[in-house]
Amino acid sequence: MNLTGLRGLCRALALCLVVLTLGACHDSGELEPLAEQKIYVSDRFYDIALLGPKHAIVVGYKGKILNTTDAGVTWTAVDSGTKQPLFSIGFADDKIGWIVGQAGTVLHTKDGGETWQAQDAGAYMGDDCRESKGEGDNCNLAPLFSLSVVDAKTAIAIGDRSTVARTDDGGKTWNVYTMKPEGLDQMDLNSLLAFEDPVLYDIQFFDGDNGFVVGEFGKIFRTRDGGKTWVEKQASLVGKEYFDVLDLPTFFDVEFLNREVGYVCGLEARIAMTTDGGETWAWRHHNVHEYTSPFYSSDILPNGSVWTVGAGGQVVIAPDGRNFKQGSLGTQVNNWIREVEFYDNDNGWVVGGFGFIMNTNDGGKTWFRRIG
Repeated sequence: MNLTGLRGLCRALALCLVVLTLGACHDSGELEPLAEQKIYVSDRFYDIALLGPKHAIVVGYKGKILNTTDAGVTWTAVDSGTKQPLFSIGFADDKIGWIVGQAGTVLHTKDGGETWQAQDAGAYMGDDCRESKGEGDNCNLAPLFSLSVVDAKTAIAIGDRSTVARTDDGGKTWNVYTMKPEGLDQMDLNSLLAFEDPVLYDIQFFDGDNGFVVGEFGKIFRTRDGGKTWVEKQASLVGKEYFDVLDLPTFFDVEFLNREVGYVCGLEARIAMTTDGGETWAWRHHNVHEYTSPFYSSDILPNGSVWTVGAGGQVVIAPDGRNFKQGSLGTQVNNWIREVEFYDNDNGWVVGGFGFIMNTNDGGKTWFRRIG
């Protein structure tokens, strides 16, 4: 390459650098010095807890915990004490909370998330490993994908191989078992093999006794006795679109507005709704032809409107709680969105892959990208 060509290449590279830098600053002001940067494109965020209109705690890959009290303008990195991915966070009040994650990780806070302490739940997969406290052959701690915090003493977590872990004393002790729904002994062999110990992905309890869990193979489980017994409730989804219960898509999220109205969402961009407390469910079409990737999370606002998000930046909203349409975050989003969470009708957040964090303070009319 001659000198003129080399100078031209240098000018082109310099211009590209300026464009990339400006593009990265969208809605976030000046970039922080690299040494002070809190959010990176390599980050994967899985869940968010909202303790106030401007107070949020985000958890994710490699044990990362970020805390903001000014709606994401500035962030504080909180030491988790682990490098395991953290999948779910929940609070009983503005002080007491838990986080669960990979390899049976359980963290607990008593100061609103400023500090976290590990708790040993002993969430091994399989009864033999639980009895031997992990000393047996091939004993592994279960990934815990979600938790529901009932109060300062009670929290229930679920995960791989139908693992359920519950504490009723603030995490001092945990009861860990494999969920076995009623009627399992009446299944034929093929169904039994397909449904034995499915992965559980999300959980919501209304109180210490009543709750729902969803997961692999389109499973929707309900308990009325705190998890002592579980009953399957997905059969009503079999019909015109799915002729066999074995064909139901995996569900990744369950969200109830109250004890009667709730939603599940999952693979194949599927959304289902109940209006009778989970006794029966019906498919709700999102009405966006090009959306076929998974939906990962739904949230129901106090006013009854529903936001659902997923892979490939998929966003749909149902202002009336029933009829969905394509939603917008104000900019094109191509990465996966793992969680949507609203504090009230105005203040909401979405988090996901590639360091993705956005929030709104006007009910989703405008969104701001937070890059730390």
